[in-house]
Amino acid sequence: MKKSQKKTHGRLNHRFKGSGHRISYSDIIHKIKNRFFLPKFLKSIKKYGISGFSGGNKVTLINNGDLFFDELFAAIDSATLSIDLETYIFNSDNIGWKVARKLAAKAKKGVDVNIIYDAVGCINTSGELFEYLRKNKVELIEFHPIIPWRKYFNLYLRDHRKLMVVDGNVAFVGGMNIGNEYAGEKYGGENWRDTHLKIEGPAVRDLEYFFLENWHRQGGALVDIDKYFPAIYHKGDTIVLVLSSYSRKNVKPIYQTYLAAIANAQKYIYIANAYFVPDSKISRALIRVAKRGIDVRILLPSVSDIPFVQYASRYFYKRFLKNHIRIYEYIPTVLHAKTAVIDDIWSTVGSTNLDRRSFNANLEVNAIILDQNFGNKMKKQFLKDIQQSKEIVFEQYQRRSSTQLIKEWFCYRFRYLL
Repeated sequence: MKKSQKKTHGRLNHRFKGSGHRISYSDIIHKIKNRFFLPKFLKSIKKYGISGFSGGNKVTLINNGDLFFDELFAAIDSATLSIDLETYIFNSDNIGWKVARKLAAKAKKGVDVNIIYDAVGCINTSGELFEYLRKNKVELIEFHPIIPWRKYFNLYLRDHRKLMVVDGNVAFVGGMNIGNEYAGEKYGGENWRDTHLKIEGPAVRDLEYFFLENWHRQGGALVDIDKYFPAIYHKGDTIVLVLSSYSRKNVKPIYQTYLAAIANAQKYIYIANAYFVPDSKISRALIRVAKRGIDVRILLPSVSDIPFVQYASRYFYKRFLKNHIRIYEYIPTVLHAKTAVIDDIWSTVGSTNLDRRSFNANLEVNAIILDQNFGNKMKKQFLKDIQQSKEIVFEQYQRRSSTQLIKEWFCYRFRYLL
């Protein structure tokens, strides 16, 4: 990294820390009525140095692709200063080209448009789309291009984030990539079931910081910080913690926050996850709380775009079902969400799957929301989703064919290849 880039990192960090919207743990507990879960949870994450909660946010829950692209397009159209987009997949299909044309139009009008896309996630994307963006003054970075002479062809570390920040004032984060799969009927898409957030308020600065940190690490052009970090005032009353998988202190913030939340649950844990291959710590934590009488339910896809992962995931069913964890498979379409809600008070939405790759290899970003109204919305959506799902019953699962059993065993044993 160049010296000038390092200096910019320092300025970013200074502005980020000095935002003036941070709130203390005692403020959080005082603000929120549910005080059984929070004190132990906050104490658990504090020992890892995980902090940075911000108050005064407005958080909009987006549970379908048409609403997501409506909001995304409206935000792009409103941009006057900057647009930062970081995505694992940017397809060259109808939706991809629609997004590309809107971004190009803004760049031609003088708006700073910066895009980080993942080389593996976009392996099937037409080079014509990226060339079109470049010609129209959009700044592009391909994250970790495939290089045959490097170790593992440079394939291991991927940028799996899905975030966008517009004018430093509004941000989107969640599980949706740029592609027809995520769009609904309005945009002629496949209507995959996914979840995203629109955030307005101080937490936007955190997402902007994580984007620009990665941007500069990958050699991106220096930016005018004043454009990207304008003064932000309270837009609501929601408490948000934005976490990146990257840490300089060898701490895994998303992973350890997940474990702390699971361990301190008092009533229920509802998880929806597209690629669920948990490690032993998460498995044991879920089983431990289920044995305490906590209502633990996990929503997984009935049909997956990556069958290998689905078979590996199903290998866990027997152990979970025997320990009173309820499992559902979503039927209407592909489930791609990465969400959880605990005790009406703790929710997370982001790009992180509960698997080894997300926690150890990928760049990920999640938002943690401490808010009862938002938690109730998450719970309501989860219960709605399981009504469109089939519950896996232990006796029926035991009667699966030997072919199924062999596939599950094989994929589970070789899950570390993922």
